[in-house]
Amino acid sequence: MQLPKGYVIIREEDLLLMQQQIVTLLERISELEHRLNKDSSNSHKPPSSDSFRKPIQNNREKSNKSQGAQPGHKGTMLTMTDDPDKIILHPVRGKCDCGRELRWQPVINVQRSQVIDIPEKLKEITEHQIEVKQCKCGQIYYGKTLSMAPVQYGSRIKAMSVYMNNYELLPYDRLQDFFHDCFNIEFSDGALVGANEKCYVNLEPTEQQIKYSLKSSPVIHNDETGLRCEKSLKWAHVSSNQNFTHYAFHDRRGTEAINDIGILPGYKGVSVHDRYSSYDSYQCDHGLCNAHLLRDLKGIVEDGKTWASQMISLLLQAKKYKETTRLSKKIKDEIFSEYYKIVSSGLGSEPVLEENTVKKRGRKKKPDSLRLLETFLNRKYQILKFFIKKNVPFDNLAERDLRMIKLKQKISGCFRAKKGAEIFCRIRSYISTIRKHGYSIIDSIQLDIEGNPVDFHLATYEQ
Repeated sequence: MQLPKGYVIIREEDLLLMQQQIVTLLERISELEHRLNKDSSNSHKPPSSDSFRKPIQNNREKSNKSQGAQPGHKGTMLTMTDDPDKIILHPVRGKCDCGRELRWQPVINVQRSQVIDIPEKLKEITEHQIEVKQCKCGQIYYGKTLSMAPVQYGSRIKAMSVYMNNYELLPYDRLQDFFHDCFNIEFSDGALVGANEKCYVNLEPTEQQIKYSLKSSPVIHNDETGLRCEKSLKWAHVSSNQNFTHYAFHDRRGTEAINDIGILPGYKGVSVHDRYSSYDSYQCDHGLCNAHLLRDLKGIVEDGKTWASQMISLLLQAKKYKETTRLSKKIKDEIFSEYYKIVSSGLGSEPVLEENTVKKRGRKKKPDSLRLLETFLNRKYQILKFFIKKNVPFDNLAERDLRMIKLKQKISGCFRAKKGAEIFCRIRSYISTIRKHGYSIIDSIQLDIEGNPVDFHLATYEQ
């Protein structure tokens, strides 16, 4: 039988194969469209990846307060000092309208007006004159001094270079411009590197103090982030609490790195983290970061899942209860009861997974909503750990402590050498801990340059 022009015969197995390919392509298109709608507010994507094409809504609950300072806020203002560095008198000159000479009239009052400024000459050069004496026996002696170098930088200017490089995150080139423009000082790359290395070496015992304090803390926070170094992806790990921060640089992300750092192995308190599976390997108590969960839930809400919006409201309500109310057994039972209802309702609304019609290896991927529901079902006590235990917070402090690491990478792009990343992490641990204790950062760095870094055991005891 001859077919009309333009017609072809398609075998049944070819038609079935085309239908399967169409289904696969439609699933792929749906997945890509879903990814396009993800940003830092509804997923684990970093804020740096957000597009400017649409405004990003944060997950904070809106209040009825007006913008700006609230009633009762003290604010800040310039205040006069009783011991100014310089006093300039402005006498009254000239004649009165009546013709009398004002210079001979008595002073009835002196009004004060102070100007706070930086002197033009900020550089101070101190010359040390070292006596040299010779005994009659021929032995030569020198006066005691810190160094015999003809010209050198002082500890304060070295501390400022470390401060600007590791706290304000200025790269070496811009840091050299800063010293040249503000102080008329030419600071070489070698001097900047030397100041950082000296600070790093002197902080070795301090780093051990920080790690010991975190290991003995009832609650610590853990997180990690990628860091470009030596043309490959490395990892910066952080463990922290309200008083101490420890950054560590490692080639790996998982348990190998965590074991080498040595804080979580053997830890017996509560570790707050973001569901990364490596943290589950350690026999401590675990609490999950609810800020991460809220972002995940927001993404599920945008997919039309009503249970996710109910869970968001419940978690925020539990957080509000903890902050404003004494938690009774009745309130706790109500939260847990509502939690179970939401999870059960969500599981009941999920479609049943069908077998793969296309022959592929492995199991069919579960939808994001179902995987998140299973997390809420299987890890309920870790999710509500903040509600059960008084000293466990709602979110993960380590996530905020990592922001400066990401900002450093965004400014400088990468670390060229592993040693530079290790130096930055140790110095930044010291700086972050100093800030949490409320001490002057640059003064504390100067103490470290001089070989006497802050003893945090004493500092904690004094507080």
